[in-house]
Amino acid sequence: MIVRMANTISSNGYIARLSGEEDWLSSDNWMDFLREAKEFDNFVMGRETYELVMRLYKDHNFDDVDCRYKIIVTSQDLKVSDDYKVVHSPQEAIDFLKMQGLEKLLLIGGGKLNSEFARLNLIDEVSLTVAPHILGQGRPVLAEGNYEFSLKLVEVKKLTKDRIRLLYTTSKNRGEL
Repeated sequence: MIVRMANTISSNGYIARLSGEEDWLSSDNWMDFLREAKEFDNFVMGRETYELVMRLYKDHNFDDVDCRYKIIVTSQDLKVSDDYKVVHSPQEAIDFLKMQGLEKLLLIGGGKLNSEFARLNLIDEVSLTVAPHILGQGRPVLAEGNYEFSLKLVEVKKLTKDRIRLLYTTSKNRGEL
């Protein structure tokens, strides 16, 4: 299973304001996410990301995403519609998608869940779309934690006039520590 952590970040590494709002992102970022979720046929997020997006964005949210598997990782009991699958660990998300015959997992975080995947050495690829915006404070793409890994740049792609996507493989993929 290939795990791709994919996030849009401010030019200084934040994925959202402290409040969770992403109002500084262009609609192009949402369209990119919709295409990628459809390609992977899944996406995996944490409970906070799910709850924030569903509360803050009534018109366009995860209910609108066209893919078979929408997975929420949480340690809590969470009641959601049948369109979502709740699991309790990163490994459980991976195992579930493997059982469905999928070979790739799209991890969209937030920072706490991204860090848990990193701590468990489960991230194979890192895809960062850099938005032309600086936030003085916010939620980081990876929360602090006990992990470390190297990246190898695979691709730099200019998406629009002001946005680029960086695609890396992790040291895990190259047999390095």
